[in-house]
Amino acid sequence: MRTAAISTGSLLRGAAFHYVRLLGNGYRALREIEAALAAEPGERVLDFGCGSGGFCLAVPGSYLGIDLNPGYIAFARWRWASPRRRFELMQLDALPGDARFDRAMVINCVHHLSDAEASVVLGRLAAIVRRRVVVLDLDPGSSNRLQRFLLAHDRGDYIRPVARLRTLLAAHFAVVSERTFRNTPHTAVQVLFVSEPRG
Repeated sequence: MRTAAISTGSLLRGAAFHYVRLLGNGYRALREIEAALAAEPGERVLDFGCGSGGFCLAVPGSYLGIDLNPGYIAFARWRWASPRRRFELMQLDALPGDARFDRAMVINCVHHLSDAEASVVLGRLAAIVRRRVVVLDLDPGSSNRLQRFLLAHDRGDYIRPVARLRTLLAAHFAVVSERTFRNTPHTAVQVLFVSEPRG
């Protein structure tokens, strides 16, 4: 009974996160990520910090979402899991040493990582991703007063200027494009980077 109660509670927390976020942000980010990722049906995609899993809809082929929040993973498995979509409660360094992906996405996650942590994650992604890494995060410099207030109360402790985020990415990848957009007129500006391995 205890296990079922924990599982149900985790599922409900994950569902609340997903649907509140969807209500506030809509589908714009999903469309932007899908276009930037440009994944093909035969490709394998990693979603680092997948949260409640909704960005799996941007992937037509094999998808692996990883996160450290049990509630998010419980909801993702309940809502999105399929033979080609897996969601695992795990750290990036727990992937098998021979794991390789064609593409990867890091959605609103880097602002939860210190510079040192972000560098480790990006370095690992550079080693295991063959074609493209798409990073979406917050742009505090383009936010109005209300949005800056909301960002100041975000759970992430490392909301960076866009230039600093670009520098972190450029240490590991060739940054091939960068653009900003708003999910809705009232939400914070997002910055979207498309990066590719060097060489």
